[in-house]
Amino acid sequence: MAKRVLVVTNEILADADEVPEPLRPIFDEAEEIYVIAPTLTTWLQWVASDVDHARVSADERLNTVFDHMHAAGLEPAGTVAGENQVTAIGDALARFDADLIVLRLHARGGEAENWREHRIAKRVREQFHLPTAVFRFDDEGHVVGRAEAQPAHA
Repeated sequence: MAKRVLVVTNEILADADEVPEPLRPIFDEAEEIYVIAPTLTTWLQWVASDVDHARVSADERLNTVFDHMHAAGLEPAGTVAGENQVTAIGDALARFDADLIVLRLHARGGEAENWREHRIAKRVREQFHLPTAVFRFDDEGHVVGRAEAQPAHA
């Protein structure tokens, strides 16, 4: 089981009790958890270099995730990250030597799906060669479908 887990959170849960069942043992057995909340701008915000609202949203998302984890007895560290998720993950991995990446993404095609999430799981696996688990959530923060877990690419 992974001991150092990097969590990339693009969404928040509807409720702290909505932690997906497959995630619970990962978090419970982890020695350290580091959470990043990317600044998810819309395409128009990115073009206009208007990131203030997206940063506030990322900060709120990070604090909510921390609250949920603290309620479960976990003590994560983490930060708000930049707009480019692959770069943000690389920056986090330079500080935190993770052995598992957990991506908490919006459901495909949902209203909350962000253009920056397009093929992010594939790009993360190819770039960092770490086992990666993907969980998708609907617009209300409920788990959709099953987890996509893949080992690292050789």
